[in-house]
Amino acid sequence: MDDARDAIFAEYEGDNAPPPILNLIDPAGWSGVAIPERSWKVKDYIPDRQATLLTGKGAAGKSLVSQQQATCIALGLPFLGVETVQTNALYITCEDDADELHRRQVAICANLGVDIGDLSGKLFLLSLQGEMGNELATFDHDGRMHIAPRYQQVQKACEDHEIGFAVLDNTAHLFTGNENDRHQVASFINLCNRLAIAIDGAVVIVGHPNKAGDSYSGSTAWENQVRSRLFMEIPVDDDGNCPDPDARVMRREKSNYAQRGGDLNFMWFKGSFVLPDAVPEEQKIDTAAIAKASRENDLFMVCLAKATEQKRAVSHVNGINYAPRIFAHMPQAKGVKEMDMRAAMERLLSLGKIILDQPLWRGPNRVMKQGIVAAEGGKSLHEPPSENGGNPCTDPAPTPRTDPHEPLSQVIENTAPTLLCTNPHILCIEEGEPLAGSPPSSDDWRNNPILNPLAEGRQAGPTEPPPWLDEAPPIDETDPYFGGCDEQD
Repeated sequence: MDDARDAIFAEYEGDNAPPPILNLIDPAGWSGVAIPERSWKVKDYIPDRQATLLTGKGAAGKSLVSQQQATCIALGLPFLGVETVQTNALYITCEDDADELHRRQVAICANLGVDIGDLSGKLFLLSLQGEMGNELATFDHDGRMHIAPRYQQVQKACEDHEIGFAVLDNTAHLFTGNENDRHQVASFINLCNRLAIAIDGAVVIVGHPNKAGDSYSGSTAWENQVRSRLFMEIPVDDDGNCPDPDARVMRREKSNYAQRGGDLNFMWFKGSFVLPDAVPEEQKIDTAAIAKASRENDLFMVCLAKATEQKRAVSHVNGINYAPRIFAHMPQAKGVKEMDMRAAMERLLSLGKIILDQPLWRGPNRVMKQGIVAAEGGKSLHEPPSENGGNPCTDPAPTPRTDPHEPLSQVIENTAPTLLCTNPHILCIEEGEPLAGSPPSSDDWRNNPILNPLAEGRQAGPTEPPPWLDEAPPIDETDPYFGGCDEQD
């Protein structure tokens, strides 16, 4: 065992050269030396020789804003009004193809007022969509990181083209370790910092937030290891609504070298991002009006759903149940005024989202209420409840009579399949009196004077039999006469 151990140590010492001497700094050497000024690629937002993490919710436009950053830096133009330092730039994406990059670039150049030919030799784009092996590093079972060929290719391209700004879009493809493993995340961020140092420039890593709503996903090392982290989103109001779908905001969630905060507000316009002042006034008005109308439409539908749930029939006719007036006072309206609810009602009606004068439910007086209902595809989403067991008659089914001496104060429902609508004669029975016309012993109902006006013992009536005579007997199974002869037999 001792010989085997000595052999292992001998092999280890032979295969590995002594580590290089650490480059210690003696602060005394800075005596009398001017303090170096901090350098940025985007002033106060993207520092040099560091990796900056850019996160944001889906569809916020992280990829577009990153390509626009690279374009502005490549030309030395301000990025949304913020000063930049000119250097050759590289934008790498793993999710968009070359055609999408082309479309974006044309829109970016148009809004910047530059010719796409001005980018020759200054901006480089790379699409790795569909490529395998895009990870910059791998991790073994012990968690140790190993640099992957893709990193070496990226660093070589930066050196060959003198690139000083690189965007890596995004971590889902370029980082294949465990995002919740602090050590692996720290190693990956350090590798990106190494790239920034190697190109003597800046690196931006594009990431995603998590489902819980945090501005980044995974271990806190994503937050702690970077010195600069930006977050981009579509601004919303206190109720979570989006007043303007074209508006964007980018803020410094973490900035060790500048003041935290510093919201940068801008807007999407004709395929890229511009400052709000660059959007024509009429375009701003249209955008704001559309956003306002959309919100009012949504709130009208929310109020309508709540009113339907509460069985409050509302109408388009100006009266006590006028929908816009009622909705404006509901908490679900969130302060929207009556006139705005009226406009929303007209829009929704023209869009076929609501239908007027539809049957809703029966009131206490058994009269069918009518009002506004939500619709889908021109058909009502609210069907009035069936209160009579599907019988075409408008009268609902009565409560079954349990006491045989109780007056028949309601219409007895006929459940015979051949009967459509029948209203039998009302029979009033005085308490203590025998039942007139007791059931015959025969099963023939025609001998029963209660059921047959022509039977013996029945008071004289019309010479012509009633129209319902040829129909099934209008007796419910719960009535004491139904099947009574069987009990007596």
